[in-house]
Amino acid sequence: MANGQNRPARYDYQPESVSGKAVVITGGTTGIGRTTALLLASQGAKVLIFGRHEPELNDALNEIKAAGGEVYGLTADQANIEDVKRVFQTADEKLGGVDILINNAAEGGGSITEKGYEEYEYLVRANLTGYMACADEAAKRMKQKGDGHILDVGSLSAKSRGEGSDIYVATKSGIRGFTDSLAKTLNKDGIRVTLVEPGLVGTDMTADNMSPQEQEKKEEQEMKMLKTEDLAECILYCLTQPKRCDVALVQIRPTKQSV
Repeated sequence: MANGQNRPARYDYQPESVSGKAVVITGGTTGIGRTTALLLASQGAKVLIFGRHEPELNDALNEIKAAGGEVYGLTADQANIEDVKRVFQTADEKLGGVDILINNAAEGGGSITEKGYEEYEYLVRANLTGYMACADEAAKRMKQKGDGHILDVGSLSAKSRGEGSDIYVATKSGIRGFTDSLAKTLNKDGIRVTLVEPGLVGTDMTADNMSPQEQEKKEEQEMKMLKTEDLAECILYCLTQPKRCDVALVQIRPTKQSV
């Protein structure tokens, strides 16, 4: 069904393809970003990933290349504007531009009561202004073509606003407002903008801060935690809808996650 097969003759629906598209994925070396990079590359996309740590970058590049995907990568920190500019210059050189941006990189954060100003100021730059800077660079390139897709990965924490995570909640709430407003700004230029807000996902972030790996597996089986593959498939769906469709917001959570 995903390729338009086995539908009624008068059923007018033809999904887009990511094959040949130039895709930049922030935080593409681990977790949701890495799984999404692997999936999109398997669909024929040309993918550029970046993260802060070289070992994770090299591991992700090796996995995607071993699966036959076209992928490039570099170490960079989106909290640093010079690094952001370097990422998109690399995209111009390696991919020939940017058709799709997936804003995904994020750092976990506790409460301002536990951290100093420099720590939470960095987290805001990494989690929120980094999204803005990457979207700005991508939009400049997409406007020239009158086409493109920016997909921001937020979090349902913007809704649940749990205790002790006010820094992270602040950044994810900011992403929700930023994405909604940016869509109104860019849609007239032919650029689609999507927000995907996942609930609890078995990523490196949750492994470090919430539960050991064996507990994640148990919670996935109990339908209390999503897998990164669930988010990658959701992202692919959003990216492949016909151009007349702009999927504005998707919220996806484990079936048995308490809200």
